[in-house]
Amino acid sequence: MSTLNNFFSNLSASTGGASTDHLKVVFTLLASYPIAIIYKYLPSRIPAVKHLFSITISIIVLFYVFDLAKAFYTMLASSLISYLIMYYVRGAWGPKLVFLCSLGHLSVNHLYRQLNDISYDRYDTTGPQMVLVIKLTSFAFNVYDGRRPINELTSYQRSKAIPSIPSILEFFGYIFFFGGFLVGPAFEFMDYRRFTNMEMFRIENNSTEPERKDIKSQQVKLVNRHNNNNVKYHVPNGFIPAMSKLSFGIFWILCLVTIGNKYPFDWTLTEEFKNISFLDKFKYYIVWLVAEGACILSGLGFNGYDEHGNAKWNRVSNVDIIAYETADNVKTLLEAWNMNTNKWLKNYVYLRVTPPGKKPSFVSTFTTFGISAIWHGFYPGYYLTFISGAFVQSIHRTLRRHIRPIFLTPRFKSLKPLYNFFGWLFTQTMIHYIILPFNILSLSDSLKVWESIYFSGHLTIVLVNLIFLLGIGKSFKKIVQIGGGIENEELKGKKDQIKKWKVGSKEFDGEGKVAVTETGIPLEVDNGLVGLKEE
Repeated sequence: MSTLNNFFSNLSASTGGASTDHLKVVFTLLASYPIAIIYKYLPSRIPAVKHLFSITISIIVLFYVFDLAKAFYTMLASSLISYLIMYYVRGAWGPKLVFLCSLGHLSVNHLYRQLNDISYDRYDTTGPQMVLVIKLTSFAFNVYDGRRPINELTSYQRSKAIPSIPSILEFFGYIFFFGGFLVGPAFEFMDYRRFTNMEMFRIENNSTEPERKDIKSQQVKLVNRHNNNNVKYHVPNGFIPAMSKLSFGIFWILCLVTIGNKYPFDWTLTEEFKNISFLDKFKYYIVWLVAEGACILSGLGFNGYDEHGNAKWNRVSNVDIIAYETADNVKTLLEAWNMNTNKWLKNYVYLRVTPPGKKPSFVSTFTTFGISAIWHGFYPGYYLTFISGAFVQSIHRTLRRHIRPIFLTPRFKSLKPLYNFFGWLFTQTMIHYIILPFNILSLSDSLKVWESIYFSGHLTIVLVNLIFLLGIGKSFKKIVQIGGGIENEELKGKKDQIKKWKVGSKEFDGEGKVAVTETGIPLEVDNGLVGLKEE
């Protein structure tokens, strides 16, 4: 242990004072690549070996790399309590208790860290515990869904429902999977089960096209295949996409080390920051690419085949850099950032607090942002960011619903690129504005930075809400009529199709903002005309 600490201390000194714990995280993520190669060659017919392998690797990392025995015992205790709750509590209170216990345990450790002023340069128990909370709560709801009538479940819930509670070994294999226990990505239990028992790679006897495609193009290598009662398993080779993620991840790490250190967030409190131009004031980027690459290399990132028979490797993607940087609306931007956490918030908070057959309301949005803030900790900056974010998302929906239809009309459709540009500018500016307190953390310093840019984001929120309260929405509808109405036959067809679906006992009339299918899946329709999107 002392040898490892000396190595990382010397490495920290040679890199200009980089945090030793940050270096350990990078080392662990890089080491997960050769470990992933070993993992792929474990006996495919014996999932127990894979479970034990992951648990062993995780113990070694926590005990001997980070000296975090406390983190292991914390994860062990939370996991056992959650497992026992779901084993004995069979009703709706089961997942609720797991949610309260796991999030409460994490909150205690967040408060301990905050009250003891532990620097964020130090990696402590809260790191892996944040990933753990996502896994435990999703697991609990999935077990609960597995006990419910199938006609009460959405298509997503049916695909993730756990029909029977797993063995304790399989459960801990999932919790301590070497490719995600430290910093993520988090993923669903049924994805892990189908991965370890090879069902994820199963080829039906009447569907061998993906296999022929791989062999013909020589883009994918057969690395694990066996026959058992005429069942075939084909594991595509994820080496190239994994190395792509690794290379891109290293590139961004070098950018952060060489450029990011010159502009720490404390710089936003200086006079230099106060005196520069508005658009040059913020840039924030963190990536999960290296961790994702290790999951791809192990095979967990495999997500079936596209229509051309090419393997997809996006099952555990956590960030889409291009989509994030080019997003022209808040919804697209949020969906491209911290994607697995967003899936968790959406499927186990946002849609769970929304009554069946009802559309998600501002209360659902506000609750989701609130849970996200608690999950991160209790620094005031988190709450300033997430509460502000809830209002930003709300005005985004209002603006998009009323303004976008204008640029889908025959008269104004030539101006659609201009609309997209201003949408991108507004989205990127607002997100950089509201994210500042998330990094500054303290209340006084966060308000000081916002004051230096005249609380411009919040003034925008107030102004937008005010003008819509005064009835400007009617004017936008008139402009749509002046423009010749919506010219999009495909969306009109989808609108007609939506009218046939029912919300409870009522037929959707095409004039509302959200429809819900009979399976309970909300569909966003944006004024009944545009933005049809399955939630």
